[in-house]
Amino acid sequence: MDKLVRLTVAVLFLAGIASAQNLPAIDVFGGYSYLNFNVPASTETTGQRLSLQGWEASASVGLLHHLAVEADFSDHKLSDCGGTSGLNCSSFSYLFGPRYNFGNRATKKLTGFVHGLVGQDNATLPVSTVATKDNSSEFAGGGGVNYWFSRRVGIQAGPIDYVYTHHLNSDGVPAQASYRAAAGIVFRFGGELPEPTPKGPPLPPPSVPNQAPTRTGIFHRGGQPVSAPVAASPTGVVNVPGKGMAIVSLGAVLAPQEFDGAKVVDVTAGGVAEMASLKAGDLIKSVDGKAVRTPMELAAELSDKSGKVHLGIQRGDFATEMVILLGH
Repeated sequence: MDKLVRLTVAVLFLAGIASAQNLPAIDVFGGYSYLNFNVPASTETTGQRLSLQGWEASASVGLLHHLAVEADFSDHKLSDCGGTSGLNCSSFSYLFGPRYNFGNRATKKLTGFVHGLVGQDNATLPVSTVATKDNSSEFAGGGGVNYWFSRRVGIQAGPIDYVYTHHLNSDGVPAQASYRAAAGIVFRFGGELPEPTPKGPPLPPPSVPNQAPTRTGIFHRGGQPVSAPVAASPTGVVNVPGKGMAIVSLGAVLAPQEFDGAKVVDVTAGGVAEMASLKAGDLIKSVDGKAVRTPMELAAELSDKSGKVHLGIQRGDFATEMVILLGH
């Protein structure tokens, strides 16, 4: 229990940091775990399968696209194991390694993952009717699926893992091929997440009143200059009820994304945003290298800009930079 308390405190501390800063996606899982441990026959042991039950907790941090790094902890116990009254078996393991996530969390409720982890298992096993403590290197490989019933909370089936250990090697016991399965709750901290889908018919594109005339300007995307209309007045800001803030210079309506940038929710036909291929769901995260956390900060940064302006854009797992020209 003491180990579980310390682990819970560490996970909550990690979750607090992740939710407060602009960090990659961090998934934290905790739940029930079952371990089917194989004890091979030898001169000291009788071949048998032990059914241990306990808990499992893990945390994974996104690194690049779908690749993440994961830390996994589990603790399993069995009373009266090996058919001997009062003989208690246990297995506590800590594992680390890469994880690959399937599915786009920004657009799908159902995602999956596979991982390959290495670490150590501290076990107490039945040997000649006595409990013997032994440590062994451990490998676990498998995967699971997540169903996200809200933006940051879901249920996880898995991981279901093949587990390889070699306990009691000095006693001539063969290596152990075991299996474990877990299920529980998963939480998502950090990273870009989809906004809740509004109910009812879609709203019409916003009309920006008293918009100043535009003139033709140039923006650069992928090194290729392209003509596009540029707003003559970069300071115009209009509130669009129920949607967000319209920034005239961009020709776009933006909404806050939990202090992680300004999310595009709509674009005005013929505006700079549309000509620059900005789409609903894109996240504007910086202006000329300076981070912006809200539409208000974005509007403030653009209010005195003219000429070349560098916008940092996040689209799903892909980050890029766009250069546009704003007029006076």
